[in-house]
Amino acid sequence: MKSISFIFIIISLLFVCMVILRIRKTRHIFTREDDRKKLLFSLIGQSTSERDNQSLKKVLVQKISEKIFSIKHVFIADNLVDLIKRITIPVFFVLIIQIININFFHFPGLPIVLVLTPVSYFVWYKILLKKRKKVFEIDFTESISSINGAISSGRTFLQAMDDYSRNNNNNLAKEFGIITRRLNFGDSPEVVFLDSWKVYPYKEYYFFIVAILLNINSGGRLREVLGKLQRSLASNTAMEKKMLTLTSEMRMASKITGAIPFLFLILLKFISEENFNFIFDDPRGNVLLYYLLGSVGFGTLVIKFLMRKI
Repeated sequence: MKSISFIFIIISLLFVCMVILRIRKTRHIFTREDDRKKLLFSLIGQSTSERDNQSLKKVLVQKISEKIFSIKHVFIADNLVDLIKRITIPVFFVLIIQIININFFHFPGLPIVLVLTPVSYFVWYKILLKKRKKVFEIDFTESISSINGAISSGRTFLQAMDDYSRNNNNNLAKEFGIITRRLNFGDSPEVVFLDSWKVYPYKEYYFFIVAILLNINSGGRLREVLGKLQRSLASNTAMEKKMLTLTSEMRMASKITGAIPFLFLILLKFISEENFNFIFDDPRGNVLLYYLLGSVGFGTLVIKFLMRKI
């Protein structure tokens, strides 16, 4: 059984390697995000040199607080029932795996729980994050069209945002309602939009905020800018769908190829339990298991590296 614990440790290390590869892939995105923050602070009028001279401890605390803030907005829901579902679904997944393990495979339960719990929460967080981004893109495109149409009919930008927040019931409309209320109360537009960008830290929303702040500070034709942004969003969406369509077969083939060895290993438990026990309990069989994990893990990392820009 010691080999079983060692196997789960190997799986954990492979998962950590995949996370590190993902972090390296998106490091340039965070660099651009810092540049966007500096530009927003310059629009606000705050000095970025004071922020650059902060101690390492303050910077780390600020980064951690911002990450917790973003995670909170991913898991937060409109009602208590949905919030409980989002928090407990990974726990139920781990419990189901544990029940299957106890009834059929009889592996040590503690390593499974220790490995699957953080992995399931991480995967669930990524799923919710992707879903939230997709919902935002749909709502944001609709909101730009609605606001641009209201401005064309003679409404002011603030009135157009207020109309959209009153006529729609999505999360973006609620955020626009918060913005209009804070602006009506006399809060600084720069600070209000900066706080809103922390809720939706997406590049589309960033361009929208910069266009609004530049229009407030120096004037300009807001309707034309919003029209160009709307056309840009439509073209980006079409390009992304085309890219996903062209790479769908390759991505699906890689997933199926990686899952086949594990599916056959599970099937072996019911077809030939003697060979299954040989693979997990006998040192000679462990070599086959280590080869399976190593080859699949290495192949997954190679595919992730090749598709890092897709």
